[in-house]
Amino acid sequence: MITRSSGVYSRESAGNLVEDTIRVLVADSSEAMREGIRHMLGGDDSIKVVGEARDGKEALDLVVKLAPDIVILDGSLRGTDCTKVISYIKECAPQVGVIVLNDEQNFLVPAIENGASGFLTGDVGRTDLIGAIRIVHLWRMVLFQQGSRFTLVKL
Repeated sequence: MITRSSGVYSRESAGNLVEDTIRVLVADSSEAMREGIRHMLGGDDSIKVVGEARDGKEALDLVVKLAPDIVILDGSLRGTDCTKVISYIKECAPQVGVIVLNDEQNFLVPAIENGASGFLTGDVGRTDLIGAIRIVHLWRMVLFQQGSRFTLVKL
């Protein structure tokens, strides 16, 4: 049996490759936003929300405890310097992809410089969010959203 180390596939006993579930941690100070993201991702069997954090400290604790594949991080997380949270996540778990949700384009460069793997606006739709999670997880690419356009940059 082959299990995932940095890829997303495992081998069933019959020899068929199957996609592993992508484990996601949602970090947002708004309960409504956390619930909305969880609801958007809930209908996709390849993605599982494994935890939710209300602030940066809780997010870091849960990254260590739950070992998610992806963290969806509110770029304006209340009481938190999000660039430091991104940096700390990448320091303690470099394999974790961090997708930042933020409408402030001036936050894009600091987020990417500190290790963010993706940058999406807060009004991202379900299909685009799921696509971003898969892209960041499968191909370790940086994904930028500008309006309805996406740009990919290979890491």
